[in-house]
Amino acid sequence: MKRVSSRCDGFSLLEAMAALMVLNLLCLGLMAWQLQAMQAQRDTLSSQQAVAMAQDLWQRMQVHVDAAPWYQLGLDSVPTEQDCHTHPCSAAQWAQADLADWWLELRRRLPQARANLTTSPDASQVRLLLVWPSSSATPPSATLDTCPSAHRCWQTEWRL
Repeated sequence: MKRVSSRCDGFSLLEAMAALMVLNLLCLGLMAWQLQAMQAQRDTLSSQQAVAMAQDLWQRMQVHVDAAPWYQLGLDSVPTEQDCHTHPCSAAQWAQADLADWWLELRRRLPQARANLTTSPDASQVRLLLVWPSSSATPPSATLDTCPSAHRCWQTEWRL
């Protein structure tokens, strides 16, 4: 009886390359998921920083309640710095000094962030809108009409 030999002793070069291609596609998918997770983490951290900055501003306004009507900040404006720690200041100057310190901290925590702060004339209602560039492709909040594209927005309001 004669034995017939077959040529199936191992993988061919074509099969090995096909297996490597499948492995590469799986790795690309995992890398894409990792990128999405990192972007979501960055967006979450930015939202946490926005909440912390709103709390900081609320606390500053609680200390200087009499200056509340002067806590106003336009979306693209930069508050002027005041030196109220060494010189006497009016309530309006205290508000500007607080806003300047707060704005610098906002830019440190959320680079390229912008803020819009409005206080009612009787200082009973305060509204804060924070806007910063988004690192992910998620659409901005649908409830905010003033949120620019490719940005994240966070808005809150409180009473003094």
